[in-house]
Amino acid sequence: MIAASAVLSVVVIGTADPGAGPAASAATVVPASTAHHGARAGRDGLPPRGAEYVALGDSYAAGYGLPHATGDPVPACGQSSEDYPHRIAASLDLRLVDVTCAGATSADVVSRRQNGAAPQVDALSDRTRLVTLSIGGNDAGLFATASSCVALSRRGPVLSGADVPNCRSRLVTDGTDALAAAVEGPVTRGIRSAVRAVRTAAPHARLVVVGYPTIFPDAAHTPAAGCFRAALDAASLTGSFPRDAFPFTDTDVRYLHGVQQRLDRTTRAVVHQAGGTYVPMLSATAAHSPCSRTRPFVRGITLSASSGLRDVDLVPGALHPNAAGAGAMATDAGRRIRAVYAEAAARAREARASASAQASASASAAARAAAARSSADAGRLAIGAGVVVLGAVVVVWAFVRRRRRPDGS
Repeated sequence: MIAASAVLSVVVIGTADPGAGPAASAATVVPASTAHHGARAGRDGLPPRGAEYVALGDSYAAGYGLPHATGDPVPACGQSSEDYPHRIAASLDLRLVDVTCAGATSADVVSRRQNGAAPQVDALSDRTRLVTLSIGGNDAGLFATASSCVALSRRGPVLSGADVPNCRSRLVTDGTDALAAAVEGPVTRGIRSAVRAVRTAAPHARLVVVGYPTIFPDAAHTPAAGCFRAALDAASLTGSFPRDAFPFTDTDVRYLHGVQQRLDRTTRAVVHQAGGTYVPMLSATAAHSPCSRTRPFVRGITLSASSGLRDVDLVPGALHPNAAGAGAMATDAGRRIRAVYAEAAARAREARASASAQASASASAAARAAAARSSADAGRLAIGAGVVVLGAVVVVWAFVRRRRRPDGS
């Protein structure tokens, strides 16, 4: 079973090295000419059309549970051509190399092989211009924990066999919050190591980190009657289960939303410290959690059973973005990527204009100095000429005066 597993999505701008090893050669490669999902972008500083874009990360980047599996980088990764990297590549008209893989940890991104696939950073090079990365949740099992919080009612108990009314009562003991400690410890270290590895492998890339959509809503988007929708009913005895249930206690909805907020703040801090740009999705999707009955961006929980109900599991994609959610992530990330490039292009134009103005000012100053020198030279020549003329007048006057003396001498 693969539960909702990712903490963040990192977007780093760059191209992949087509000869960067097994991960690159086995990955989904989508030429810009075959891209779909959205209108073409105006360039305004963006990489040239057809430049390579490499997508890294876990199930939230891979589109786990969405249709049209790519089978890349290996079939076990559960990657879909409907994932948000494919949508971003289409809208920006870039050539995509997609090595995202469900279940990936930061170690799988940085240095470890996963299901036979090479470490994901092997797809990067110093020619990289766009990289997206989703990583962190699997480092500490944060969202896998959520799948163990399925409850019988909005007030509990949970079905994990722990004999507790809710997950919070098990995870927060003696004032210590296990998930908070995980976020501040291994998750933060994992995000930092992955970002550092991307920076090293793609030194010319811009870094954009995309936060994850709301899974557990805040109070403002939680109905008065709570979010609870049972994952089991009478028909479940025959192997039929409710679709897109949201079987979490009121206490755990509040608690797990707080965990998401902590992840959001921590991710923002790590990315900004690394000099990157953060794209928050938590607030942008607050009204579209699985609790919403109108237009959720994240699927709820649907169970499946086999062997006469002896094996009950989650249907793939539980608590992961649906097609609308992947589209929303692509739209927000794409908008911010465009803005980052446009801002960089504007800064470059300003720098060129400033350099041109400085050069013009220097040229003007040089021209004024030359004019001043010319004027001074002309003044000195005029004075010299005046002295010569005056001398000549004196000589003439003296000569005339001598001619007029009475003695005739």
